[in-house]
Amino acid sequence: MKELLKQYRRDLHRIPEVGYQEFKTHTYILEILRNYPCEITEHSPTGICAFFQAMNPKYPGTVAFRSDMDALPIEEMNDSPYRSGHPGTMHACGHDGHMAMLLGLAGELAKSGGDLPVNALLIFQPAEESPGGAKAIVDSGILEKYDVRRIFAFHMAPSDKPGIIMTRPMEMMSRSSELTVTIHGRSAHIANAHKGVDSLHLGCLYLDALYQMEKTVLPPEEFRLLRFGKMTGGTARNAIAEKTVLEGSLRAFREDAFQLLSREIHRIATGFEEEYGCEIQLHFTEGYPPAINDPQLYRQAEEILSPQHFPVSPEFITLRKPSMASDDFSYYLQKVPGLYLFLGTGNKKPLHSNTFDFDEEVLEVGVKAYLQLLKLPIEPQSSCR
Repeated sequence: MKELLKQYRRDLHRIPEVGYQEFKTHTYILEILRNYPCEITEHSPTGICAFFQAMNPKYPGTVAFRSDMDALPIEEMNDSPYRSGHPGTMHACGHDGHMAMLLGLAGELAKSGGDLPVNALLIFQPAEESPGGAKAIVDSGILEKYDVRRIFAFHMAPSDKPGIIMTRPMEMMSRSSELTVTIHGRSAHIANAHKGVDSLHLGCLYLDALYQMEKTVLPPEEFRLLRFGKMTGGTARNAIAEKTVLEGSLRAFREDAFQLLSREIHRIATGFEEEYGCEIQLHFTEGYPPAINDPQLYRQAEEILSPQHFPVSPEFITLRKPSMASDDFSYYLQKVPGLYLFLGTGNKKPLHSNTFDFDEEVLEVGVKAYLQLLKLPIEPQSSCR
């Protein structure tokens, strides 16, 4: 299995493609799946689902496993024999590994000859990075068609130890919204600064006001994030800036917390307009919903994937805090109970970096963990929401 997983991963790493353009990736996956006794459904333009039916299932319904397919618009700097063959595009987030694990799982399911505890659905999903291909898969009705009762997904995560498994109950990945603040002032020569409305200065004041608000408007234990990474303004060093733009992100897990922060952002903007005579425009993207892990599935996974029951992995870690990153896996979790897990890469190379890589030995851990999760009991009354 190790050599096959390594081959899958390296083949896919050489042909990275961004969201909804995963055509070579789509062809590669289809060629492998067509060798197996599964029912294949293609989702335009590049998504693929493979259904493996249990001959004498022990549990009702179907268990789904998801892999994302897309790469990032990043120029790879690794000098490896399997480096990206597509200039300016790279699997810098481990999606090549995710696909390799699901293809490895497909091979194991095929070997079983239908001797499975429950039906299995493998979802190869495009466009996780952007614009969010999970929603289209969910809206297609595929979960209802195969009576999916639960869903699992691994994501690579930087770690010193290769193959450690990390997750937590409830909050796992945040709801995300990209926030753009545009402040319109009035330009003037700096020798007559009093005649202008300095949007650059107001941008600094507004940024500080938002950061102070974020610290106090919600309890410290409420997981949330409001941060800005880019600020641009002005046209010349000797002219008061007429326009300043701030670009950042608002993230939370509870809808009422998200809405409270949004209202406060608007309230502070209105106050600035009244006090300083500027105009402030706010734009929030829709983003992804929060990924909330099912607590019962977490407890079951904690037991079945602990080292005493699953020695393939060196450690099962319960995360103290959720990740403030986002993933469109959350759309599946709105329909069925599920669990999103991290798989340790064995190095600290960061996700989305041009040198990201991982220890390929961890791929076998992921496949065998999926097989363990397939064994978890399913109550007859559970169903797709």
